[in-house]
Amino acid sequence: MKSNVFVGLKPVLGSVVSTCEPKEDRYDYVLHPITNSRYRDRVKSTFQEHRQRHLEGQNGILEVPEPQLKDLCMLPQSLKRDAPALIGLLASWVDLESPDPYVQELSLQVLANEQRYATFMSIKQLILAPPKNLAHLNRYALMVARLLHQWNDAEENEAPVLSISLPFFEDSDPLSTWELWCTVRKICSYHPRLTISLALPRDRVPTHVLQRWLAEPVTCLLVSSSIFATNQYNYPVLNKYNQQIIFEFQKVNASSQPKLSELCVILHGVEKYAFQVKGGEAAYLEYINYLLKRGDKIMLADSNMHAFVEPRVMPPLDPYSTDISNAVYQNFEQDKTKYHLYGKAIIKALHKLKIDLAASKSPLVILVAGAGRGPLVDEAFKAATELKIINFRIIALEKSSRAILFLQKRKHEYWKDCVEIAKNDICSWRSDVQIDLCISELLGSFGCNELSPECLSHVERYNSKPSTIFIPQSYSSFIAPVSAPLLHQTLKRINVQDPSEKPWVIHNIPYCITSTKVNEVWSFHHTSNESQLSKSCVTDFKIKNKCEIHGLIGFFNASLFGGVYLSILPNGTTVKLANASNSSLSSTSDAYLKGEHTPNMESWSPIIFPLRQPFFLSDDSELEVFMTRNHDYSKKKFWYEWSVSSFVYLVMAEKQSYGAQQAEKHTLPSAQKSSQQNNKLYSSPPSMGIKSTFAQFQPSAIVSDEAQNLVNEEDDMFDCSDSESGFLNGYQNGWKSVQDIHGLDVNNVPVFDLNGGRDSRSCENSAGEEYHVRVKTGVTEMQNVGGESYSINLR
Repeated sequence: MKSNVFVGLKPVLGSVVSTCEPKEDRYDYVLHPITNSRYRDRVKSTFQEHRQRHLEGQNGILEVPEPQLKDLCMLPQSLKRDAPALIGLLASWVDLESPDPYVQELSLQVLANEQRYATFMSIKQLILAPPKNLAHLNRYALMVARLLHQWNDAEENEAPVLSISLPFFEDSDPLSTWELWCTVRKICSYHPRLTISLALPRDRVPTHVLQRWLAEPVTCLLVSSSIFATNQYNYPVLNKYNQQIIFEFQKVNASSQPKLSELCVILHGVEKYAFQVKGGEAAYLEYINYLLKRGDKIMLADSNMHAFVEPRVMPPLDPYSTDISNAVYQNFEQDKTKYHLYGKAIIKALHKLKIDLAASKSPLVILVAGAGRGPLVDEAFKAATELKIINFRIIALEKSSRAILFLQKRKHEYWKDCVEIAKNDICSWRSDVQIDLCISELLGSFGCNELSPECLSHVERYNSKPSTIFIPQSYSSFIAPVSAPLLHQTLKRINVQDPSEKPWVIHNIPYCITSTKVNEVWSFHHTSNESQLSKSCVTDFKIKNKCEIHGLIGFFNASLFGGVYLSILPNGTTVKLANASNSSLSSTSDAYLKGEHTPNMESWSPIIFPLRQPFFLSDDSELEVFMTRNHDYSKKKFWYEWSVSSFVYLVMAEKQSYGAQQAEKHTLPSAQKSSQQNNKLYSSPPSMGIKSTFAQFQPSAIVSDEAQNLVNEEDDMFDCSDSESGFLNGYQNGWKSVQDIHGLDVNNVPVFDLNGGRDSRSCENSAGEEYHVRVKTGVTEMQNVGGESYSINLR
């Protein structure tokens, strides 16, 4: 096994390291500028001539010359199999964000010339310098977008990846460089050839910053020799924090690189300190190679990690409406952990039934609902044999004609008369038999998304007894907001109608959970005769750090039986339970617990409910998710709907009605009025990654004291706020007026509160003087309304 992470070197220009030198095992790439200072001087001369002609009144088009042989750092050469590959460094002396349109055009032409030459040289990646003036970031981003879109569709696959170099973080605002990248990326419409090269810092990186970058398309880690220390033997080494950063990106396996599918760790500046360390320049390369080999060994020893697998975005399975292929069955049946846990649960269930039914002479009836090719039938047969249950009967219920052939072969060779094969749909199967144990594996990545509730409700209704045991007994669905730029990028270009209106299963796609917790939204229990298949929830997430979310990621947990659980919740996450007493996660009453993924279980990948557009959230905000699971009995279909809203909290010193504020305005002295107006709270847009100072709000016109007194006199003339002006006592505000129309009384229990409790929306005023006001800052449209874009038919 080898991860898709490589080593690169930026040598000193004119040094013995050249692109013609035979490849050494110590490095895979060489980073070189494409053009040299001679080309810069030629371009400068051309620009000065153009400007002079313009001043003389001669109109003409600015044409930047293409680089000639003497202008190149990367000389034309034949491609050699054993030579290091090249990464190009674009000209850093250009000014893409210049307010001068001629300078902008010159800069764009220079980079385009270098880009075309790099394409001819089959260079896979070009690194672009960051913006010089962050106040003009939009100009920079627009020029980058023009550079990315200069190729036609036929040339797109041959064009190199464009990577912007940025520092990992800044001390003053750890996410400012990410926000800068986010702004450029959005203006460039999430272009698949736009990536990042991150410069590793000397000090420790905040965990939330590292997690954010791991979900982004990082193609290079830039490692300066200045951040190395020396160990006791005077060899250069990195601190443990930077070692961990490299390993974390190694674990991602370059999955965030849709074009390159690889990551390069580039050393630069090694010549500056080579004389101070043992081993010289080669010691730096040997150390980076050592770190990568050690990381490969760790991942190889971890059975949950595998060699590089291409990221995939897949539609969820629909086993109810479509036949599963033999290859999919084969893939699922290789998950030994899942069937081992099912086997443990089946033994515990049969042991209990054996005791409970000891006096009964009728056979113990086991139904395997959705038997597939028979792995659960095998587990049930082995468990009954192990427990020496003599009088038992297994019904293998399956609708697929092709899967039935496997069941028939298995019955003939192994099960004999103990197993009865029934070819039918679970929801259509009608039989007089009453079962003692129902076993199924109808769970999807969200638990309920492959119609397990619909299918098992029919078994509960027509074929179960009060003592019937279901495996799984219950399962819960969980969601969290995520930053997943590769998912958004993929869905923008996938050839599917309305891709953002459908849930997707993601495999090996990097993502970053942006909330502090993962929330349970609902659960299904198959021991309580639950008949409500439609669900809805409103759940809140605390967002500590600013982020951009691209969707809602979904997981599930299932309680099989007797304390045997399956879970695809991420390890170490804090899970908030919707209803602790009924949750399938735990029998305790705790509202929170730690998420845990069942070790070595690979049958399920997470599901994502995407958003149409990325949704930006500021620091210390709140995200509210409204989600529904819909089962339409009349149209016989099932679907999900979802939307999100964002909120911030403002702290108010005291709570006043608008009317009271207006009354106070008329009684305050003019000096206090002026002070109040100047201290109003105004919202400002996000900083977009730039440290700019927004101008303080100023009134558009200054009103003189005489004019203000005239206005006040006119206000007094038309002031009809008291009863003597013609109004009766008992003024009704707007809400009271509407309630009066409908005969509602807010002091009584609401009409539809069937539980007899208080309306959850009402609350008592706190005794203190501080009030927290929840202000909505954004909302998305409800997606997949009515299941128009995505639904599963139940016919």
